Amino acid sequence: MADPESIKKALQKEMSVYQTLQQELSKFVKTRTELSARANETDIVLEELKLLDDDANVFKSVGPVLVRQDLVEARSNVTNRLEFIKKDLERLDGQIKSLEGRMMEREKEMMKLQGKLRAAGGSGASA
Repeated sequence: MADPESIKKALQKEMSVYQTLQQELSKFVKTRTELSARANETDIVLEELKLLDDDANVFKSVGPVLVRQDLVEARSNVTNRLEFIKKDLERLDGQIKSLEGRMMEREKEMMKLQGKLRAAGGSGASA
């Protein structure tokens, strides 16, 4: 049987790795929320641009100045921006899924170590 102290140290190490993964997941989720909001806003802008007549005046903000922009160009720019945001969301979803998988592995490992610690006569709750 393994030494309870070495099991406790291994469990603490796993818990530390797990907490780091949780922090990383929290950052990814926050970023995803922000990107999702930007995607929604951009989608609304695109829908509004679709409602305009072809001869409508469209302006974009360039610093403190509003500059006239062609409606077709504006639609194209907003469509491209929306595509980029959606690609970023897909990439981020993949990273989140991968991170969640790594967290599940750490959870399983922590449970194994807690079982070994109990079997070795130590207290799993203290770690």
